[in-house]
Amino acid sequence: MTHAEIVAYLEAQATAAGAASFWHGKQAQANINYNAPFPQAHLFLMPSRLKGSSITTQVAMCFYGKDEHENGSDDSIHIQNEMDKMTQRFHLLLAEGDEAELVDGFMDRVPVLRKGAGIGTGYLVNFSLNSLVQC
Repeated sequence: MTHAEIVAYLEAQATAAGAASFWHGKQAQANINYNAPFPQAHLFLMPSRLKGSSITTQVAMCFYGKDEHENGSDDSIHIQNEMDKMTQRFHLLLAEGDEAELVDGFMDRVPVLRKGAGIGTGYLVNFSLNSLVQC
């Protein structure tokens, strides 16, 4: 798969898992857009390795729910839990997909908070995908 195809594939899977908006590259690196629908999926730039006819792409994404309560209200645990479930659905979609293969079936997840005009509560996920080289 090409870079653009992998981005489109991950956007489709994130949307199917429940993300209401998707950001990639420079958009994902910037502050969270609080005017866009939540939950949001942010896909960061992806390094990759070529070997023969396969390409292994290292993926880092954040799934954020909108948390406007900077003082640690009870909403944060609910939002974190919803992003937990969303990343589980996302993992299952990748594991069942046939366009790219989840390397070793693993996805690492780390809970995150992102401060800005408000707070984004969610999970950072890291995993690798194998796909075929497109020339």
